[in-house]
Amino acid sequence: MLQACFILLTLLLAIILYLMAVNVSLKAINDPGKQRSFIRKTALILICWLVYISALSVTGIFSITAFPPRIPLLLVSPAFAFIIYFFTNKRFKNIIALTPPAWPVYFQSFRVIVELLIWGLFMKGIFPQSATFEGHNFDILIGLTAPFVAYYTFTKARLGKVIFKLWNIAGLSTLVIIVSIIMRHAYFPSMQNNPENVLIKGFGTFPYTFLAGLFMPLAVFMHIFSLIKIRKTV
Repeated sequence: MLQACFILLTLLLAIILYLMAVNVSLKAINDPGKQRSFIRKTALILICWLVYISALSVTGIFSITAFPPRIPLLLVSPAFAFIIYFFTNKRFKNIIALTPPAWPVYFQSFRVIVELLIWGLFMKGIFPQSATFEGHNFDILIGLTAPFVAYYTFTKARLGKVIFKLWNIAGLSTLVIIVSIIMRHAYFPSMQNNPENVLIKGFGTFPYTFLAGLFMPLAVFMHIFSLIKIRKTV
């Protein structure tokens, strides 16, 4: 059941991202040929990335505890490289400019489901309690408040730039906390007095690797998107 939920959320997020890209491209790209090309490339990138994560996961490479750490090297680093490429490449300037500023914020609501999945990993005996909302992970608060922040910032205009920026910084901070907890339990279990790390317990297997390869980078991506948009919107 937990595995099915990971897969369903992954597919749902991919579909939402694709539909967002299609919608914005119709406004940002005037040439029909370039529109179709952008839409095809978006679909191809999403499919290839999901296949890449899945293919590597089933090989068992992410369950290896020896250095170098495989998940940061093969999943997180490429995802962050794409994030840097997207926000620094001029060809995406119109896409960023014409994306409704509330969209990246509403999107962050998916983190509520992610936190429930993390709690499921704890109940399954894979993650420690400290990695959940019952421990030191407060990321669920970002997901719960996302709709209200989006609404009162961009619809009611009652939240200013400072509060909005602080919310995004808080969201990035909660990600740092949860990533550091999982990293310690994955690659430095001796620091936790725990001889069995989360990789051996199953975190490095399909489909749980989508947590590191898709869910976390997406949250970072949307925060950066929001911080860029807020400079010219509110």
